[in-house]
Amino acid sequence: MPDEASPPPAPAPSKAPSAFWPTAWLALALVAAKAAHWSAPTLTREGLSSWGRDIAASAHADVLFALGVFAVAEMALVLSARWPRSQRILYRVFVVFGVACVVYAVASIQIFAYLRSPLTYPLLYLAGDMGTMRSSLGSFLSGPLVTALVAAPILYLVGLWSTSRALPLPRTRRVLLLEVLGVLLVLAAGLRARQEAEGPWKDRDDHLIADSPHWVIAASYAHEVAGGRALSAAAAFPPEFLRDFEVSARPATRARVPAGARPKNVIFLVLESTGTRYLSLYGSPYKTTPMLQAESNHALVFDNFYCHVGMSANSMAAITLSIFPYMTWREYTLEYPTFPGTTLADLLKPKGYRTAFLHSGDLAYAGGGAFLRNRGFDDIIDAGDLGCEANTSWGCAERFLVEGLLRWIDRDCQTPFFAMAWTGQSHHPYEPSPDRPFVDFFEGAPLPSDDYDLGRYLNTLLEVDRQVGRIFDGLRERDMAGDTLVVVTGDHGEAFGDPHRTWGHGARVYEENVRVPFVMWNPRLWPKGARSQVVGSHVDVNPTVADILGLPSASSWHGRSVFDRLRPPRAYFYAANDDYLLGVREGDWKYIYNATAGRDELFNLKLDPAEQRNAAPEQRERVRRLRQRLAAWKHDVGRQLADVQRAAASPSPTAQTTGR
Repeated sequence: MPDEASPPPAPAPSKAPSAFWPTAWLALALVAAKAAHWSAPTLTREGLSSWGRDIAASAHADVLFALGVFAVAEMALVLSARWPRSQRILYRVFVVFGVACVVYAVASIQIFAYLRSPLTYPLLYLAGDMGTMRSSLGSFLSGPLVTALVAAPILYLVGLWSTSRALPLPRTRRVLLLEVLGVLLVLAAGLRARQEAEGPWKDRDDHLIADSPHWVIAASYAHEVAGGRALSAAAAFPPEFLRDFEVSARPATRARVPAGARPKNVIFLVLESTGTRYLSLYGSPYKTTPMLQAESNHALVFDNFYCHVGMSANSMAAITLSIFPYMTWREYTLEYPTFPGTTLADLLKPKGYRTAFLHSGDLAYAGGGAFLRNRGFDDIIDAGDLGCEANTSWGCAERFLVEGLLRWIDRDCQTPFFAMAWTGQSHHPYEPSPDRPFVDFFEGAPLPSDDYDLGRYLNTLLEVDRQVGRIFDGLRERDMAGDTLVVVTGDHGEAFGDPHRTWGHGARVYEENVRVPFVMWNPRLWPKGARSQVVGSHVDVNPTVADILGLPSASSWHGRSVFDRLRPPRAYFYAANDDYLLGVREGDWKYIYNATAGRDELFNLKLDPAEQRNAAPEQRERVRRLRQRLAAWKHDVGRQLADVQRAAASPSPTAQTTGR
């Protein structure tokens, strides 16, 4: 007889599929892909700890993404439990989705190395002609990358198969409880790592590696479906918008400088990390430029002048060659050291000028020295040639640059000369000169949010201004003031968290980032001084100097003389070290298109010089037209770069190009 007191047999554990192992292996693959971004750690406690923090901060969003996938998949599997066949199909779909995510995780690391940003739908749409870059998508397919793209999904499937067979997870309450506890622990760790990523770690220039590339592109696509408007590289624009970039449209009007009054010599000063925001010459409350203010009585000062990008290397290409650099965070001086074009030294040397390029820093940085070779400069002089002791890793104090410049002038005072001098002391870490008193610019005033760095920076500006004053004094002592045109600009601006939460340079295109000084000094041409509201940019400097000297512009120059009344009243600029930003200034209006987020910003600088009120929502027609301007610019610069690359790749001498 059966024992009526014995308990009924326990139900067999459910063999329904679980999302745990697919998600666990997905999370592991995503973390491993991010780890590939980082160099191998030094085998010390500090090195391993720093490496671990970097991986945790950069991969936390990927782990949170995997948890979100797990929650959705597990819920779908539970709800489909009544229909085993449907449940198995859902599980397989989930595994295929995991494979796709693994492949994209591997690809996204190479994409990030190229874009310095996760790929978004607007950015993908904008970059329809990314092939114009040397590092094109085709060149991404290196042996190691192809191997990783094949091996990663195979390893994912092998790992999933092995653990699912060796450690099957029955659907019991205990297992479900352990899964929930595990998810909560991982979630807590991910949120803790997020705090690290949002803290000081975010100051690094590659901080966008901390975003989940899967979530970013999915969210951006959803935004586009919901009504976003991406700017395509091939977006339709009126053909006449390309006239802004046509070299054939040579100036119809010129500077009215009589032949007898034209200066004989040219000194071109580029001030490192110097925008207009912190110069008292441009209205800053900090008295940083007393010398330039005094000398403005003998100069023409431009109030609306722009760099094209907040990066020294690319500004060097734009300034020296008078070209619009392509929208990339990569340094032109390294990527294209032999980029075809004409410098002012190239133009003036055949006219009998002696020429030089001087820098108070190290021209080995970003390949600057190699870029400048064979570009018309008789002498290329940097900190190593100036006989100075470096006060920072960037170079030496500016007084050595000025003394070197004056020595070079004195070598031959009879021959006309062109000297280009690039300062360096105002670059981070903003090291003041030890022999000068440190000025407290904030005494009696509220402290800014970054008073330490800003205070040091303002002191370097004051020192650079003092040294620029020595150049003017030196020219007067040599009786060369009337015969010398001194041009002063900045390579880009510098930000300190006010009025926007942006620091340093290269990441944004607000006024503090891209508006730079442009001063032309000559007591004979401007005996009483003057100011101009013309909107101009770095590509216009070379044509303007040539115009004053009575010389035609080089055929490869993109800009036009600021004295040409028919020149386009616009300036173009971009940033690519964070979000991809394209911008244009037209009259009083400034438009910024965020290609990463698909976002518009429009400011009326006459009414809102601090760019605090976005007028894009009520100025839709103006936004549409200015966006077309940016599309035309993007198209034209991309086409030119593609021409240069094709010419470089062609063995035929007939394929050479001047860059236009």
